Amino acid sequence: MKIECSIPSWDCAGQPVFVRADLNVPLAHGTILNDRRLRGLQGTLNLLIQKQAIIILASHIGRPQAHEPELSTRILLAWFEKEGYAIQFCETIEQVKHKEKTAKAGSILLLENLRFFPGEKERDAAFIKTLRSLAKWYVNDAFGSLHRDDASLADLAVLFPPHNRSIGCLVEKELKMLNRFLHTAKKPVCAIIGGGKVADKLPLINNLLEISDYILLGPALVFTFDLAKQRNVGLSLVDQSAVNKARAILKKAELMNVSIVFPVDYQIALDSIDGPLSIVEPENFPENGIGISIGPKTVALFNEYITKSGSIFYNGMIGFSNRPKTLDGVKQLLTDISHSNAMSIIAGGDSIAIADQLKLTGITYYSTGGGATLTYLSGKKLPGLEPFY
Repeated sequence: MKIECSIPSWDCAGQPVFVRADLNVPLAHGTILNDRRLRGLQGTLNLLIQKQAIIILASHIGRPQAHEPELSTRILLAWFEKEGYAIQFCETIEQVKHKEKTAKAGSILLLENLRFFPGEKERDAAFIKTLRSLAKWYVNDAFGSLHRDDASLADLAVLFPPHNRSIGCLVEKELKMLNRFLHTAKKPVCAIIGGGKVADKLPLINNLLEISDYILLGPALVFTFDLAKQRNVGLSLVDQSAVNKARAILKKAELMNVSIVFPVDYQIALDSIDGPLSIVEPENFPENGIGISIGPKTVALFNEYITKSGSIFYNGMIGFSNRPKTLDGVKQLLTDISHSNAMSIIAGGDSIAIADQLKLTGITYYSTGGGATLTYLSGKKLPGLEPFY
């Protein structure tokens, strides 16, 4: 079933609209390092402002254990003000109720970090009803959080009548792009998967076998597959519990005639991740080696597949952000993707940050979801999306 944003048909002038967004931006000492997620929300905000709604904007930032000032959504006020939005900060739900009585149409009330409220993670019924009392309309535009089952994502929407709840413009756009990749991608289809969180990515790879022609594996994920092929990986990160599943995926890929492409050389560190770096081929992988990135031969090999692909999906950080010398591989891969003629989707905050640094203009789409994107492409349900089917 196709889900669409129904906000354009709403008559919500002067009425409060609860917008659950994903404003979980990277921060350092109170400074926003990347505002891509904030900009992604502007389509929905601008549409509601055109309709003269009163916007109650809510999100989480980070994983606070208590009230941590450095994770307050108050930090975001300056960004919205700079963009020209009329916005007020509300530390409590009671403040929202008070201020919305006099709020001007087309203005925004920004609620404090939802995870400062225990009921958000606990999915407390009283907390959910309190949030419901704030607005007549509900919008979920938090694509990057749709895989979470927090109260404001999984439980709140169903308390609004179907015609009074909608996905936002960003969620609609994300689903459109991901569905395009899943269902109408131009052949050949290539998936490049690296990074950690092996348990999360095996279902992704398994599902992508159905549509892919090539799946290119990078560190650290690849070492679990290397182990499944009984290759030496030294001290590299491996998910022992996933080795059998990786072996099953390799067998399935062979039966489906999908090429699983392994690196032909690795950049490794010796003894520890901070150890000296060198390039080795898989058959010469030392016992004290830790695989970190790919070598130049692998970059060239992967580029052969990138060049002949019609559609490309890339996810997973290859290399360590805090060791610039380990990032040459991922930088070249992203550059090669940008220079290709393929429809391309990049997902994952670290990889997108590097693409932004490189000022790449040839990438078709940057997905704002990490876990949400992987979950959707894995064929699994997204709790935050279920109320809209």
